[in-house]
Amino acid sequence: MKTIRRIFLILTVLAPFTGVVSSASWAETKLEATIFTYDGKDFVRAKTTLNAEGEAATNTKLEHGNPAYNALVKKHSYSGSVSLFGREYDANYAPLISEDGKLTGAVFVGVPK
Repeated sequence: MKTIRRIFLILTVLAPFTGVVSSASWAETKLEATIFTYDGKDFVRAKTTLNAEGEAATNTKLEHGNPAYNALVKKHSYSGSVSLFGREYDANYAPLISEDGKLTGAVFVGVPK
């Protein structure tokens, strides 16, 4: 339940930023989102709206060279530009942490540039 509240809070915080975009350009812009699991080494896309080579990017890993990776393994959020599957995004990543303080996954929300 705490994880769901955290995801809701993240999406609530991001909503005002997406509302700044005009309705005409919003119709052309797709918000992307991902929920990652974490196995102690890799963040794996469990659910995602991202596509890789025309197919769903489910079960693909967050690249270790992605600037969000280093922040997430330290249990920190990351906001900034990232390149995913050949596209540039303004992105927000947040860690998912269990009640006992263990890193269990992450969430991603991004807007294509």
